[in-house]
Amino acid sequence: MIELRELTVHYGSEPALGPVSGGFGGPTLAVAGPARAGKTTLLKALCGLVRPASGGVLVDGDDLVAAGSRLRGEIRSRFGMVFQNDALFDSLDALGNVALPLLRRGLARPEALLKAREALALVGLDGQEHALPERLSGGMRKRLGLARAIVARPRYLLADDPLAGLDPGTSARVLDLLFDLWKGRGGLVIAAAQPGPLLERCEELLVLDAGRPLARGAPAEVLARPAVRAVLEGVES
Repeated sequence: MIELRELTVHYGSEPALGPVSGGFGGPTLAVAGPARAGKTTLLKALCGLVRPASGGVLVDGDDLVAAGSRLRGEIRSRFGMVFQNDALFDSLDALGNVALPLLRRGLARPEALLKAREALALVGLDGQEHALPERLSGGMRKRLGLARAIVARPRYLLADDPLAGLDPGTSARVLDLLFDLWKGRGGLVIAAAQPGPLLERCEELLVLDAGRPLARGAPAEVLARPAVRAVLEGVES
């Protein structure tokens, strides 16, 4: 379980998130809100990609903020993240992109490549091992990013707007893949600018507005609140 304790994040002097408290990484959670609501910042704070201005992050009881470099790296290894912009290396083929996290952790190259091939097969990209990212469709790039996120079999999977820019059919397939791969495996947190497709899949919904939590709970209950409807009005357009 991930626990946030009065966490705040600033970019320069500007507050970007918080204070946020509560548990994450249990029930599947959708995070929604308008632009600049703090969705991406929240995901990055959960796994230590941004340093908080104040507050704490506990991951399975370990203090991510106070951890030294070795423990911090071990804690970070419990996470996989699917980035909104894919964050793929165009100079590496699909196999190289997926193997890279394992190689950076010191895994022997033959074993890293074997695991990367297995991850590519899981997301339906077997046969595309040597394709460069620029040669892949938007949906295939999303699946490649997912393969890289899961290759090390992390405990927690964070997905930042994984459906952005995809047509409805491709969005549905990517969403199926996310939930099929992660069912029963651990914590799944998905941020989305347009959360509609997630609402029937996720057990909880968290709505952010201007960096602050507005409501959290069962999606139907959260969406019934007038303040939430007012904030999300236009997000689905």
